Amino acid sequence: MISQTVSLLGSMLVMYSIMWHITLQTKSGLMMTIMVMCSFIPSLLITPFAGVWADRLNRKMLMITADFGIAFVTLIIAILFFFGYRDIWILFVVSIVRAFGQSVHQPAVSAVYPQIVPETHLIKVQGIAQGIQSSSMVLMPLLAGLLLSTIPLEFIMMIDVITAAIAIMILFVVKLPKHEAELKTAPIDYFEDIKRGIHYAFNHKFIFKVLLFGFLFMLMVAAPSFLTYLQVARVFGDEAWRLSTLEAIFGTGMLLGSLVISAWGGFNNRLITFFLAYIMIGLGTIGMGIPFNFAFYIGLWGFIGFFIAISNPILVGLIQEKVDKAYIGRVFSVFGLINTISLPLGMLLFGPLSDVVDISLIILGSGIGMVLIAIVPLFSQSLLKEGFVIEKPTT
Repeated sequence: MISQTVSLLGSMLVMYSIMWHITLQTKSGLMMTIMVMCSFIPSLLITPFAGVWADRLNRKMLMITADFGIAFVTLIIAILFFFGYRDIWILFVVSIVRAFGQSVHQPAVSAVYPQIVPETHLIKVQGIAQGIQSSSMVLMPLLAGLLLSTIPLEFIMMIDVITAAIAIMILFVVKLPKHEAELKTAPIDYFEDIKRGIHYAFNHKFIFKVLLFGFLFMLMVAAPSFLTYLQVARVFGDEAWRLSTLEAIFGTGMLLGSLVISAWGGFNNRLITFFLAYIMIGLGTIGMGIPFNFAFYIGLWGFIGFFIAISNPILVGLIQEKVDKAYIGRVFSVFGLINTISLPLGMLLFGPLSDVVDISLIILGSGIGMVLIAIVPLFSQSLLKEGFVIEKPTT
């Protein structure tokens, strides 16, 4: 957690800075769409392989390799900026490489926790991990806004290089138990392993239903996820402090939600907690579609962040609990693949549309869609029964 927190701080700082730099320099929905494509298309290509690697290889080395690759390319881009090469397309390139690295990194991290955490504590530990991320989301946007307005972007990139180096050094010290597949010496048949992982995910009744829900919901999420920066710039003003305040309030909401879910754990039926939280996210998005006041608007972001923090650890914990450990990396990669497909599909519609239709109307419509999608699973008794904790006999 310490190593990942250090890495996270630098990564979030650069992520916000690049996104806001492009937003404030272009104010273009098309440019934002290209940015999203640069982030998600690489993930679409590498995620299936990343899941196999997480299931079959040394997960610590995967994390180290991903962090090193991201840091190295970020360093090269920073050097180009130092020498005056500051074209927007260069930022698209670094976004592509960072997307490759993150797609390798995330399944490995998600697969590590079940190795070292008892099942009964997985959701609460995920809540703690998310709490760390949420705390970073309070600080990093404020720091990114401050730095972006006072120093060139290349200096911010160098901060990420330094934090990645520290994270890698910490990981080298950490000792993790080897998982069963890692001990095998048989060569990896990538396409066979990918096929088995996808087959497992789509034939696991619970996982398939959650995947379908996630795909439909994330189509709607594309609008508020990527167009709110443009909405703020067009409706309230293009000052960097507005974007940093927006993210800080969102992070505060997530921090509070993480504390609540870590201490509480959700209702006895965790899926009811999960879907009710998503209904609340949709209602908050509807409110964002009526941006009559900036204070009210950022308050809704805090509201949404709170319920995202409630729902995410429940989903991750349920997956870690119910999936065969031999497939867990690949199942997480399938979830990543669904997000990778659905968000760009939504952005392909909403991004260009935002240049001809009021962004607020687009976000309002997406919020209504979220609420309807999240209500439907509450009527499926066969799905909801999967949300109860299964008491296992102790030995």
